[in-house]
Amino acid sequence: MSTELEKDVTEALRFRAAEVADTACPPLGVTRQSASKRGWLVPVAAAAAVAGLAAAAVAFLPGDSGAPNPAISAAAPEQPAAGEVYYSHEKTRLGEGEVGERELWQGQSRVGAWQMKLTGMSSVDGAQAEHGECWPAATKTDAQCTAPGAWFNPNVEFLAAAPRDPAVITQQLRREATAEEQRRTAPGGDFTQSADTFSDENLDYLAFNYLRGVLSANGLPADLEPVLEQVIATTPGIQVTQDMANLDGKRGTGYGLADYSGKVLTVIIDKDHHYIGSPDESFERGIAPGLGQPPARMIG
Repeated sequence: MSTELEKDVTEALRFRAAEVADTACPPLGVTRQSASKRGWLVPVAAAAAVAGLAAAAVAFLPGDSGAPNPAISAAAPEQPAAGEVYYSHEKTRLGEGEVGERELWQGQSRVGAWQMKLTGMSSVDGAQAEHGECWPAATKTDAQCTAPGAWFNPNVEFLAAAPRDPAVITQQLRREATAEEQRRTAPGGDFTQSADTFSDENLDYLAFNYLRGVLSANGLPADLEPVLEQVIATTPGIQVTQDMANLDGKRGTGYGLADYSGKVLTVIIDKDHHYIGSPDESFERGIAPGLGQPPARMIG
C-alpha cells in the first residue's frame, strides 16, 4: 500500500469515526456461538442501522481490476439529464405503528447542492441540516465532503469508478473493515481489542453492514447492483430467503447475516437487482426535475 494511500485511509477513517455515535460493545470474552453468528464487535453508525448509509474509507489498491465481470450483465444505468437530480425515498419502522421517512435530493456530483426532508424521524447519515453543498456535509470544506470515497464512504464519483469484479470488491471490503477495527482498537480508540475483533466472522459482518449503505447510495450504477448482490450472496454464513417482503410489501430475495448474539441483519434485493429495504424498511430511488420536487420517474 502506498504512503499516499495509507494517508488517505487514515484520514478517511478518522473522519468517519468522529461522526459515529459511541455504542456499548458486547462484553469482552463473549464466545462465538456458531460459525453463522457474527461477532459485531464495533459500534456501527446510526445511518447504517436506520437506512443503510454509512462511511469510512480505503481507496483502490494497486493492481485492483475495474473490469466488469463477464458473468454478470445489467442494463445501462439511467442518469439524470441536465438540471435533474437523484432522488431517494426510504421508510423505516421505528416502533409499533410508527414509521419514519426520509426523502433525499442530490446532485449529479459529490460537490453539489442537496436537500433532505425528514418525516417522523431525526437526522441520519451524519447530516446536521436539511440542505447543503456536498452530501452529507453542509459546505464543500467540511471533512464529510473532503474525505476520500470508498465502499465505506460511497460517493457518486467513487461508485462510477468502482471495480465490477466481486472478488476484488470482497478483498477491498475486507481491507476497509480491518482498517476500521485497527483504528477503533488503537491507543485512544473507543474499545479494547478482544480475541474475536479481527475474526473473519466479525469483519464479514462489519462489511455487510456498510454494504447496505452502498446499496442505498444515490448514483449507484445499475451495472454495479448485480455485482454487489453476488458479493453479498457469497458471504460466508449468509442466510438466503426467497420471496421476502419489505416494509411496503414489495418482494425479493432476503439476505441475512447474524451477529454474535444471533440477531440477523437483512437486506432485500428484487429480481432486477435493486435494493428495496428489509422487513422493517423500504427503499426506492428515482430522478427528480429539481431539489425538493416530486420524482419524474423511478429507476429502482
